[in-house]
Order: sequence, then C-alpha cells, then structure tokens
Amino acid sequence: MTEHKDIQNPDEYDEEDYKRFQRELFSPLTSQQQLEEICMTLAHLPTKEAQDLLTAFQESDRASEVSWLEMAVDEGEFHYMSPMNKQESRDYLALKMVQEMWDTVIELEVERDELQLAVSKRAIKLEAIQQLIAQGELDDDILEIVLNDLQRIDMAKIEELSEQITTDEKIYEQIQKSIKTERYRDVDPFSMRNTHFTGSPF
Repeated sequence: MTEHKDIQNPDEYDEEDYKRFQRELFSPLTSQQQLEEICMTLAHLPTKEAQDLLTAFQESDRASEVSWLEMAVDEGEFHYMSPMNKQESRDYLALKMVQEMWDTVIELEVERDELQLAVSKRAIKLEAIQQLIAQGELDDDILEIVLNDLQRIDMAKIEELSEQITTDEKIYEQIQKSIKTERYRDVDPFSMRNTHFTGSPF
C-alpha cells in the first residue's frame, strides 16, 4: 500500500494540480502505483475539489485497482469536514444542531400524522353512532360523548404539535442561515447523524 500521508496544505495546490490529478486518474496509461499515490494525496487534501475527484474516481473502471479507495473517500470527507478554527467549530456544532432539530421535527410530524389518522377514523365512527342513535337502534349516547371528548383532546394536541413544528422549523432554518463556513452550507444535515460531540468544540 502507498505510504500514508500527512494532511496536505490546500494553499500548495492550484487549479493546474487538480487538472493534472483528473487527467492521471482517468488515463489508461497511469500505473496502479500512481493511482494509489494520487488517491492518497487527495484523501489528505481537505478541499472540495479533492473530494469531488475521489468521488468521481469511485465510479471509474479502474477504481477497483485501489483496494482501499472507499476508506480513502471516508477519510477525505472526514478531513474536509473537520473544523480548523473557532468559527468553523461553532458552525460544525450548528450543523449538528440542525440535524438534531430536523430529526425532532420529523418525529413530531409522524406523531401529528398518527393523531390526524386517529381523528379521521373516530369521525367516521362518530358519524355511524349518530346515525344509529337517530334511527333508534342505539340509545346510549355516552359513547358519543366520550368520543367527542377524545376528538377535542386530539385536535388540541394536533394544533400544539403543528405550532411546535413551525417553531422548530423556523429555528433550525435560522441556525442554518447563521453558518458562515462555506463548505458546511450545502451539507445534508442527515450526514451528521453519526457525528457526536462529548464536550464543547470551541
């Protein structure tokens, strides 16, 4: 396996370097050793250009020649996403918060949908009960009273959940807007689910 590299300084690579990497990665004349050397470099180069090249190379016919390519892509993504200063640490934590709030909103929406379904079913049942009472086939209206009470309780809960969802959406959208680090702005918050903080990152 190609010798492991330290984190590369992005300032030492320019557009011509990336073009050269691209030509060599997708050239049939490039040796396996050269492919490994390029992939190792890109995996330790924390730039979007480097990660895009690695991801594209994964789909190429020669990707299998670099047996550790998937590991390189994961490592490259890790280095690319790792915060380098206080502002980036703050923004990385904010990105995690967006993901957590997003997940909470989804859970609240599921709970609200389940309640709405229960209310719809109960409404049909109430309609049937009212028709039976009107027809004289059912003389006990206690069940109707109980079901109406349940409807009011669930409708109030649905309204409460809707308000909470709206509030949480506004908060996480504002947090997302507050992220200043460019490379974090277009990150899918779901990708942060396996990222965990054990203390203040800044």
